[in-house]
Amino acid sequence: MTETPMDATPPRNGPRARDWFAPPADQPSDITYSGALPRPMPTAPPAIPIPGRLKPPSDIRVWPPLEPEGEDKSTQPFPALRTNRQPPPGALASTAPPVPVASPAPAEAAAEVSEKESAPPARRTGLLVGATVLSVVLAVGGPTALGYHAYKYGRPDYTVQVVPHGQAGVWKHVSWRVTVEKIKDPTGKPERSDRQWMKVVATRTALDAEGAIRHGEPAEIHLTDRAGREWQLELVDNETPPDSKDNKIGTPYRLEWMGVVPPSVADEVEVALRPSSYRDVPGQSAEDFVKSVFTSPEPEDHVLRFRR
Repeated sequence: MTETPMDATPPRNGPRARDWFAPPADQPSDITYSGALPRPMPTAPPAIPIPGRLKPPSDIRVWPPLEPEGEDKSTQPFPALRTNRQPPPGALASTAPPVPVASPAPAEAAAEVSEKESAPPARRTGLLVGATVLSVVLAVGGPTALGYHAYKYGRPDYTVQVVPHGQAGVWKHVSWRVTVEKIKDPTGKPERSDRQWMKVVATRTALDAEGAIRHGEPAEIHLTDRAGREWQLELVDNETPPDSKDNKIGTPYRLEWMGVVPPSVADEVEVALRPSSYRDVPGQSAEDFVKSVFTSPEPEDHVLRFRR
């Protein structure tokens, strides 16, 4: 049974006539497909034609430019030049007529040529040897001489005044007396067999007004033995008034030091005391003090050595 469409138009008659909702005759009635979809086949990209042939990559030197083909690239040393080479004959030509000289005998000529050829090398060798010796002397002797002068400047030759045992040594208006004795360890530690503590007491007495203003501590003091070895001392007490006005003439002021020496020399070590040249002038300005120090410095090269 054929139904009439909504617009009431009757169907067409003929071989292609079909119902309004009927599919065409060449289409299956059931178009539902539940299977897997087929994979698309991969296709290669279209080839791009490249004219000519590709060359393999290669490094090309840009700088420096290549040398021309066929040029000789070998290096050869410069020829040696003789030191006794004579200038060309044209440079020695003079306006004076040449003086005829008799030709020497063959033996004498050979000896003269040999002497001329051997003299310059020998003289050059002597100059080289002399220059080498001079360089060694300057390199070794220069610093040594400089160091010696610096040492002598910092430590000049001392004048040693030997003071007999129990007597006083007088220098620059000041009288010095010294005593030496062995003591126990002042720190309270147990005694050791490899060292001996020593105490040195010195008294300074001004003999006049000039001696009263020379109340500075000794510039140096140490213990020394007969072999010339030295042991330092540390100042532990000084009763000298710091002001020159308080230093009285004829009054001894006590100074005390301590040190350590080997027990084998404890009974023979002597005291070497070098007095200071410091002068504390009352009322002297700082400018005058500096001027006196730099204009007329007093050397501190006198040593009092007290025998035991």
